[in-house]
Amino acid sequence: MLEEPILMQNQNGAINCDTFAQQEFIRLKELYKLNTAVETGTCLGYTTEFLSNNFDIVKSIEINPTFLNIANQNRLSSLDNCEVLQGDSAMLLSSILESIDNNTFIFLDAHWGNHCPLKDELKQIANSKLKPVIAIHDFKVPNNNELGYDSINGQPFTYEWLKSDIDAIYGEDGYDYHYNTKSIGAKRGIIYITPKIN
Repeated sequence: MLEEPILMQNQNGAINCDTFAQQEFIRLKELYKLNTAVETGTCLGYTTEFLSNNFDIVKSIEINPTFLNIANQNRLSSLDNCEVLQGDSAMLLSSILESIDNNTFIFLDAHWGNHCPLKDELKQIANSKLKPVIAIHDFKVPNNNELGYDSINGQPFTYEWLKSDIDAIYGEDGYDYHYNTKSIGAKRGIIYITPKIN
């Protein structure tokens, strides 16, 4: 196994060792009968491995070739249902979306430091006309100071910031959303966006 750099707290488990998030991913998979998972931000591959163990097909994107090499060498190379692309999700996500259907869970977690492809990712999803289940990591949960979140240029990751992008995917009245209320591990906020079931 390749030596792994220390990049963040609780990096050696899926979704930063957050078993509550892992349970919610599986609950949504079963509720919406999802068979494919798409992840942006493979990093060291722990979440990718978890997704591969729970979904039929997994596609992931990682911009950092060193991280991707470690992920492949240490845990992903033996997974037959997992495909990982190296590059920027702001440019590569659309090619993945062309090959999947609505029965898809998309986990957006490629933001890191000053690199924030979130709006570009959501725009690509809107352009695809798909209406998947989406989870966004490192999100600001209203009225909860215990869960960490990211910001870009002083803008916290909030629903209000991304509302127009989300509306473009589902239509203004075509979705519901909720946040995590419990978290362990790195204790990061997550928003879950789900298409309304008719």
